[in-house]
Amino acid sequence: MMEKLQQERLEVSIKCQVNAEEAFKEALAYAKTREAFGRPIGNFQYTAFRLAEMATEVQMGRTFLDDLIAKHIRGESIVQEVSMAKYWLGEMVNRIAYQAVQIHGGYGYMEEYRICRIYRDVRSLSIFAGTSEIMKLIISKNLGLSPL
Repeated sequence: MMEKLQQERLEVSIKCQVNAEEAFKEALAYAKTREAFGRPIGNFQYTAFRLAEMATEVQMGRTFLDDLIAKHIRGESIVQEVSMAKYWLGEMVNRIAYQAVQIHGGYGYMEEYRICRIYRDVRSLSIFAGTSEIMKLIISKNLGLSPL
């Protein structure tokens, strides 16, 4: 059963990563085209730094996920790592989507903008195939701990 759960959690992790990448792309494109005070909002330091942080998290997630996929393809047991990925990527995609909505401002809540739909849909990814708390429980048990 754990082998099937690890594959399901890997699939959800992939969805998390792809949605984080898409949310970031939406935010970056919007920041480059939306102007305030005569220049793109992405050229303001606060927005630029926020996008830099988002890009870093998304890249870290991609690197971890690609390594995990390779291990899974080789038939390695990845229960611990896939639990970590499911937990971290599920939370990360929600952070990235939230930040992307913030960059869009009020437009981020309008269904006409793709980021609104991404933001709405990613919330469930940290719940499917085991909540973040369940992933933390699995991780801690594999570390030899017995959390109550």
